[in-house]
Amino acid sequence: MRSLYNMDIIKKFMNKFFSLILLFVTSFQCFADSAYIGVDYMLTEIELSGEKAKPSATSLRVGVSNSNMAFEAQYLSANGNDNIYSMEFDLQQSIGLYFVMQSDIIEGVGVDISLGYAMTDMTVSGPENTYNGEDNYNGFSWGLAIHQQIPNLKHVHVRLAYQSFYNDSDIEINGVSLGVTYQF
Repeated sequence: MRSLYNMDIIKKFMNKFFSLILLFVTSFQCFADSAYIGVDYMLTEIELSGEKAKPSATSLRVGVSNSNMAFEAQYLSANGNDNIYSMEFDLQQSIGLYFVMQSDIIEGVGVDISLGYAMTDMTVSGPENTYNGEDNYNGFSWGLAIHQQIPNLKHVHVRLAYQSFYNDSDIEINGVSLGVTYQF
């Protein structure tokens, strides 16, 4: 019982922490060169005991950048689910905050490295004799992206990215995404 109480306290703290960070990111706009918004389609992969489920998801990214660095808030929501051994894995949502190091854009191409923290919720359901429930995976998250500027639309970029949401000895949650970013 005490560990459940401690988890509730940690969740409440993290929600307040993320709210404050989100407020900071939005106020960072007054010091930023530009803001951006992006939408990605993501093929996620949940690896558990050597087996893989691959539900799909959609990601919304909002950020502000200044001198090749940015702060980015990201929200990911599931489009579908997948199963392993009759157990259905549904990556319900992930909320993350990232510090993004951006390369210079050379001939329309740039590279981004993201480091941050993600809170990922997953639901597992299956037959009565298997595990059924919702799990929260919170921790360090990172990503690597390459983006190409669209020639006639200089504020629009096509983005291909890999992102690791969570990784420990029991479970790994990551994804590959393809999306569009608009730079204001």
